[in-house]
Amino acid sequence: MQQGQRLVVVSNRVPPASAVTPQDGNGSAPVGGLVSAIKPTMEKYGGLWLGWSGRSTQRRGGYEPTVSDLGPVQLATLDFAEEEASMYYIGYSNRTLWPLLHSFPGRVVIRHDTYRFYRRINRRFAEALFSVLKPGDQVWVHDFHLFHLGFELRQLGWTGSIGFFLHVPFPAADIFSILPWSKDTLEALLHYDLVGVHTDRYLRNLHDALDSELGGSVDSSGVYSYGALSSKLGVYSIGIDPSVFQEKTMLGSRSLTEELSLNLNPSHRLIIGVDRLDYTKGIPHRLRAFERMLEQHSNLRGKVIYVQISSPSRTRVPEYIQEKEQVERLVGQINGRFSEANWVPIRYLYRSYPQNVLARFYHDADVAMVTPLRDGMNLVAKEFVAAQGEENPGVLVLSQFSGAATSLVDAVIVNPYDVDGMAEATYRALRMPLAERLARSKSLMKDVFTDTAASWSESFLDDLKLNSRRAPVN
Repeated sequence: MQQGQRLVVVSNRVPPASAVTPQDGNGSAPVGGLVSAIKPTMEKYGGLWLGWSGRSTQRRGGYEPTVSDLGPVQLATLDFAEEEASMYYIGYSNRTLWPLLHSFPGRVVIRHDTYRFYRRINRRFAEALFSVLKPGDQVWVHDFHLFHLGFELRQLGWTGSIGFFLHVPFPAADIFSILPWSKDTLEALLHYDLVGVHTDRYLRNLHDALDSELGGSVDSSGVYSYGALSSKLGVYSIGIDPSVFQEKTMLGSRSLTEELSLNLNPSHRLIIGVDRLDYTKGIPHRLRAFERMLEQHSNLRGKVIYVQISSPSRTRVPEYIQEKEQVERLVGQINGRFSEANWVPIRYLYRSYPQNVLARFYHDADVAMVTPLRDGMNLVAKEFVAAQGEENPGVLVLSQFSGAATSLVDAVIVNPYDVDGMAEATYRALRMPLAERLARSKSLMKDVFTDTAASWSESFLDDLKLNSRRAPVN
C-alpha cells in the first residue's frame, strides 16, 4: 500500500474499541490473531473497519453503519435483528460453514432458510460498505462469514480492489461439494481480485474444488479464470507480533504458579493448553492423552500439572454447549481418578486472559499442547514459541492438522486422533534434554520472527495492489 491510501477492513465482528485505540499498549487484545495482525497496518495507513456490532435488535436496522473515530482508525458497525443474527451467524456460519470447512461433515447442518439469511446479510454488509467507500480504497474482507460480499459489492457498482482472506482451512473438494451452494460460493470468490489462504494444501483443495465445480483454468501466475471472472489465488501464512510475547512484556504479570496458588518444587512440570472452547480444538482428545500418560507413567503422578485455559466461544450454539459439558466431565473424571491430598492433575480455567498474561503463562510452561483436530493456522503455537527464554525453553507439541505445522517443523508433531501416540510424545517432551530443546527452540523462533503479522499483511496488500480489478462484473 501507499501512504495516504485508505485500508478498509471488513469482518463479521469489529474488534472492541479498546483493542484498536493507539493508547492501548498493554497487550490487552483478546485471544485471536486478526486484531493484532491488522492493527499495525491500519495505524500506519489509516483506515476503517466495518463489521457487526454484536448487538441484536428487535427490528432490522438500516444499511448505513454507525461510524466512530478512534485516532487513525474508524470503526463502522451494523446492528442485526435477532432473527438475522440467529440465522446468519449461528445457523449458517457456525452450523453449516464452520464444520464443513474444518472437515467435520457429520456436523454440517443444511438448511435453505439459513442460507437465504446468509445471502441477505452479505448484501447488507455490501450496502453498508458501499455507502462509506471512497475512490482508491483498498478493501480487505476476512473469513467465511462474507464469502459473497465481493459479488454483492460488484453488483452495487464498486470497481476498486477487493481482497479476501480465509482464516480457516479450505477442505477437500468432495467435502466442500456437500454444500448445496458450493458452485455459487466459488463463483462469488472469483469476484475478489485476490483470494488468500494459509497453506499450500488449502490452496490445492481450493483449486480442486474450482476445477470440479466450475471447470476453469489457472495460469502460471496463480490467476484462476472462469468465463468473464478471474482472481489471483495465493498462500499467505499469518503470523504474530513476537515482541508482545517477549520477556520484557511480562513484567508485572502473575506467573502461572501464582495464578493457580501452586507450591511447586523444581522437579514439577507444567503443561499448558490455550484454546477457544471449540470442538475443532481437540480438547477431549488431549485430556484423554494426558490421562493415558498418567496411566502408563506412574512416576509422573504428583509431579506434573496440566493447565487447560478455555476461552468461552459461541455459547448459544448447541454443539459448543455439548463440548463444554464433555470437557468439564472429563476433567472431573480424571481429577477424581488421580488426585492426591496435595496434588490435582488438571486445572481447568474457563475464561480468557489478555496477551501479556498469556505470555507469562507460556514462558512458565514446560510443554504446550497445541493439538487441534483441524485448524487454519493456530497462533497459540507461535505465541508459545515467542514467549520462550533462551536458557531453558519449553517444548511445543503440535498437531499435524494445524496450518502452523507446515512451518513449525521442529515442534513435536503429533496426530491428535492417536491418543496413545500423543501421550508418548508428550512424555518425551517432558523428558527432552536441554540441548535438543535449545536446538528446536532456535529453529522455531527463527520461523516466528520471519513470518510475522506485519509481513503477512504487507505481502497480501502488495499483491492486492498488483492484481486489482482482475474480477470484472458479469
